Amino acid sequence: MKILFFSHGKRANGGAERCLLDLVKGLKQARESWEIYVVFPAKDELWEMTRPYLSGYAFIRQPWWLVRPKKRNWRKRLLFNLKKSPAIRKTRDYIREIKPDITITNTLATPIGAIASQAENIPHDWFIHEIPELARNLTYLFCEGSCLEKISSLSQRILVPSDFAGKYYTNKLSSPEKIDVVYQSVEVNPPKRTEPDQSFTIGMLGNFEPNKGQHIAIEALREVVKKYPDTRLLLIGGNNSRYAQELEKRITEYNLRQNVSIVAHTVHPHDYLIQADAALVCSGFECFGRVIVEGLKCGLPVIVPDKPFGQELIKEGYNGFLYNRESSGDLAQKIILLRQTGHLPEMKQNALKSVENRFSIPTFAEEFISIINSKKA
Repeated sequence: MKILFFSHGKRANGGAERCLLDLVKGLKQARESWEIYVVFPAKDELWEMTRPYLSGYAFIRQPWWLVRPKKRNWRKRLLFNLKKSPAIRKTRDYIREIKPDITITNTLATPIGAIASQAENIPHDWFIHEIPELARNLTYLFCEGSCLEKISSLSQRILVPSDFAGKYYTNKLSSPEKIDVVYQSVEVNPPKRTEPDQSFTIGMLGNFEPNKGQHIAIEALREVVKKYPDTRLLLIGGNNSRYAQELEKRITEYNLRQNVSIVAHTVHPHDYLIQADAALVCSGFECFGRVIVEGLKCGLPVIVPDKPFGQELIKEGYNGFLYNRESSGDLAQKIILLRQTGHLPEMKQNALKSVENRFSIPTFAEEFISIINSKKA
């Protein structure tokens, strides 16, 4: 079996990219004879981390039909159309070179791989990790309806990473019978937690961007320290974005320098997260709550927004808490509640129990193999 994946990302800091990395590992472990290929947009850490498991790869920049809402204009459409044909041609050339049995686009961001696969008469599956309408950080460059119709027509199978995403796209796509839910793996191998003499610490893992909501965490911390001045917030995933600069200003303005620590993006984030007492998620939307599972696998209760992606994984008071994302005050109260509860050790055990024997690489790979084999049959 030869499988060709199309990746829109070059780094390993996104959920879709980390999913691809785990899937490639799992497939190679489960089916050593299979040949796995990936088209990357450029050479970077994702290529470096997946390369040991690949039979081949190519670097082809594929234009996106998802853009920031402010950049949705005729110029962007023109630029997409100018870049589309050369990208399709290069992708078709690579498909003809390796002759895959199946191709899989690992993102909603670009249709280039799907179009090229259809042109070469190669079966194509789409693994969707995004819901632009709900995330609101990206939008379709063209009419949403026509894009969704293309997704249906260019795919023999459409994979999504959660029941919630499955229900959403069942109501959106013209061919809902093509949809399969496959829970991705979350590989967490942090060092053994020490018991340092440190203040109560909340850990938050995620690339610094508005949808991830680090600003909400800082606003909540501002309230928490009024009652518990020693509370610390550990933000993992820092970058040099304008948003990150705004966060720095807010931390200074609120006099929280002694309470907030920032760790830049790292390929080993769990080494830091494991040192916290609890994990925090402030995302406005997640197609799959990967960061929630990462927190649970580190043995941490997780405080998450009271939204479908949080409700699917967190049971109130058992392995975490749910809060109203529109209210930093509500989040502050949940952090205070976690500090005050006498059941924190029990909740940490519950966190591990709730993900025990779930979200493993072997299980993910076997479920994926079952899906593509059933379609092949």
